[in-house]
Amino acid sequence: MILLALLGWLAAVIAVHFSIAKPPTLPADVSVLQLKPEMRDGKTFLGKSWTGEREGLTVVYLKGSPLEIGFADGTLMQQKMHTLENEFRNMIQGYVPQHWLMELLKNYIMFRNRHLSEFVPVDYRMEIYGTTLGCPDIHPEEGNFYNRLLNYHAAHDVSYMMIDNPFIRARAGCTAFGAWGGATENAHLITGRNFDWEAAEVFSTNRVVEMCEPDGGIPFISLSWAGMAGVVSGMNRAGISVTVNGAPSHLPNEIGTPVAIVARDILQHAKNLDESLKILRDAKVFVSTIWLVGSRADGKFVVVEKTPSVTNVREPVSDSIICPNHFETDGLKDDARNTNYMVEATSVSREARLKELIRQSPGEISPARAVEFLRDRKLPGGVFAGDGHRSSLNAFIATHAVVMDLTAGIFWAASPPNGLGKYVAFDVNDFNHTLPELAIPADETLADGEYEHAHEAQQCLSDGLLALAKKDAQSALQLSEKAETLNPGFYQNSFLRGRALLMLNRKSEAATEFEKALAEQPAFLKEKQELEELLRQAQSAN
Repeated sequence: MILLALLGWLAAVIAVHFSIAKPPTLPADVSVLQLKPEMRDGKTFLGKSWTGEREGLTVVYLKGSPLEIGFADGTLMQQKMHTLENEFRNMIQGYVPQHWLMELLKNYIMFRNRHLSEFVPVDYRMEIYGTTLGCPDIHPEEGNFYNRLLNYHAAHDVSYMMIDNPFIRARAGCTAFGAWGGATENAHLITGRNFDWEAAEVFSTNRVVEMCEPDGGIPFISLSWAGMAGVVSGMNRAGISVTVNGAPSHLPNEIGTPVAIVARDILQHAKNLDESLKILRDAKVFVSTIWLVGSRADGKFVVVEKTPSVTNVREPVSDSIICPNHFETDGLKDDARNTNYMVEATSVSREARLKELIRQSPGEISPARAVEFLRDRKLPGGVFAGDGHRSSLNAFIATHAVVMDLTAGIFWAASPPNGLGKYVAFDVNDFNHTLPELAIPADETLADGEYEHAHEAQQCLSDGLLALAKKDAQSALQLSEKAETLNPGFYQNSFLRGRALLMLNRKSEAATEFEKALAEQPAFLKEKQELEELLRQAQSAN
């Protein structure tokens, strides 16, 4: 048995060793690696690239070859990269606290992704390699830095498998829309999106607005994270916009190209919808996603529903189109995973509310109105059911939010927190051109304390659940009452209060609270089912 165990361990070590991606060969000219950062005019320069602050947001301008872009990104953004990796590791350790299990999971992912390099174009691999050369590795114990950073680009795809799962904290569920022609002011092409990803807070606060001018490609702007070669929300100088939403997916059998790399490829190389759709159709991905692609040249937006095996295009039927998290095209909409997801999660509700807002604004959609849509906290029908409701467009979980005017070439990036801060405007045609007059003010919930109260209420709910786990029903009851004072009308307040009362054997009162929580429209089907079961328990002995 000992011999078998040793052989198994040796096989695992060998498998992991051969799973490590090798970096591409450096070009003949590596003079960029000798450059040092220089401070001037309030910016930090490295060759043709620089970083600075604009209206409270970190901005970075990257120009040159893949190696030059990557090395500049790693050098200029190294502090943010270190912060992100530290917090990402802490977040994962929170999910998997056992060290041995963490090591097993890490080695499994490395082995499973051993062919990832084959699906990432060499220019982007060179950029990622350049980033590792510019940024010191603070976690060498975690293995090869290049291999690690390459795999981080696929971590985003893994998160799509978790969207709107009420049992997983890192939940995601984005909403995007495009409008043009008679739907907008001046017939401009306007798009907006919330990138909802309930992960570590640092992913919301530690973002950068990136302007990239690659050699041999189209310049583009995106709201991104330090060290990320890919894109999830961006617009190029040719008037193409791309945003990516998660969709009902599953653990794939094979690896493919990370969706953020596909989005980057579109922005760097496409000038119209035909070119964008060709890149999408040709891409081999390993999770399902839904794309909103806009084109100034074509004067419209389309939604692309893509799985590892199918690519469907949903054309608009009016001057607007919505991109939710569920499939709507033939061949995908009736799939059991999709139909179950539509019933169990929040995508249908968010889409319905966005349709209402668009119908209520005929010919009036502007960048400022688009921001109002993204900040909306009501359910379909205009019902307000408390802050943080996951069936609303803004549940205070947006990691980032953007609005783009493809006609004017202006890109708005939301300042933290959660799409509620000031939207800062950037000119895709001239990144040095500051546009303070186009900024969209911060949401009033920040000034009047409502946002702070909602977060305090959420902490009360979390502490209340911990109290219940310790059989401390009285503390949970007090915390539920405080949460209701801070964020009235939110169903989770009554949910917690009912559970605490049930534990105290105050069944009649508990039943009243469960009925109240059900009337306040729980976001997830599993929550509704749990409340109905608890209500039956509370009524059983009354």
